[in-house]
Amino acid sequence: MEQPGRGGRAATGASGRLDSNALLSQIAGLDAETQRRVNSGARERRVSLADTRSLAGFYAADWARKVTRVGEMNFPDAARRLNPGAGPLLDVAIRADGSLRNVRVLRSSGNAELDQAARRIVQLAAPYPPFPPELRQQVELLHIEAPWRFDPGGRLQVR
Repeated sequence: MEQPGRGGRAATGASGRLDSNALLSQIAGLDAETQRRVNSGARERRVSLADTRSLAGFYAADWARKVTRVGEMNFPDAARRLNPGAGPLLDVAIRADGSLRNVRVLRSSGNAELDQAARRIVQLAAPYPPFPPELRQQVELLHIEAPWRFDPGGRLQVR
């Protein structure tokens, strides 16, 4: 049974069997094409907290200050018990109006309770301020990638 790939042709090798490498390549190409189409309709941008020069970077720094305040007021008991060395890496998607679109764990802390606590803190701190007019002209959705660290003394670092 042939399965159509890109261009309607099946990815088959010389033996007539499906070639898994060719299929994976086709899937990756289709995935990239789909992502390109999605991003062309919505103006999205990724920003790191290390960005200190752009409007998006300034917004992300303000976001991190707010999340840190809320996080320290709602510090998870698990962080005090576990004395974790590293926290999760989160992707936080914020709309131009300041509403939270979603929060994803990109890299786990190794502890599901801490990962969930970080996501909960982001949700508790929402909504966020609307984008300044200049940033709103550039993007509709901002993805902030933020590494977290819970210190056992009740301090939170979002850097």
